[in-house]
Amino acid sequence: MVAPLTCLVILPAGCGLQTDEANKHLEQATKHQGDAEAILLRFKAFPNDWENIFDVSAIGQPQVDRARQLIQMREQDLDALGKALKAWRGDLDLISKLNVETKVKEYVSLKMKAIKAWEDYASTALRPLIKAYSGMVDIIASGGSAAQQSAKAQEITGLVGESVQKLEECRIAEKQAEEYFKKNKLGK
Repeated sequence: MVAPLTCLVILPAGCGLQTDEANKHLEQATKHQGDAEAILLRFKAFPNDWENIFDVSAIGQPQVDRARQLIQMREQDLDALGKALKAWRGDLDLISKLNVETKVKEYVSLKMKAIKAWEDYASTALRPLIKAYSGMVDIIASGGSAAQQSAKAQEITGLVGESVQKLEECRIAEKQAEEYFKKNKLGK
């Protein structure tokens, strides 16, 4: 679901440029990017975790409790992801205000677009998907009919499809930034 994004960058020094300061901020940005990636990996594992909970012959209160706990953990992850993305964006924003090469500023701009895509993915794909799964647990807990469960499952399937599309947009934005980085030989 999520490919690793981390890439430690060391910018080459230039005459009169604030390269050392930019590298410090870039190091912090890389740390925050790693934090975001670790959280995204937990979302990648979510479908398997969900399936493991309900892969039983008879569904009862233990499965409902475990599913609610899983959903609560992913909701907490959504909040943590938001903070990690905000910190990552903040680090890059500091670099954009420094006196650095134009190519570095363009790279930072592309990375900021990628972060925006990840923020959009979290808010418009992951959050509604987790909410839908929570609704499924409510249906199961209340003894909802097979028709209700089927309708909710169809809703979840649709949200998964949208999520995959949003995820691809994130990957494309990341790839554009990384290709620009390589093409312009920004690292050491």
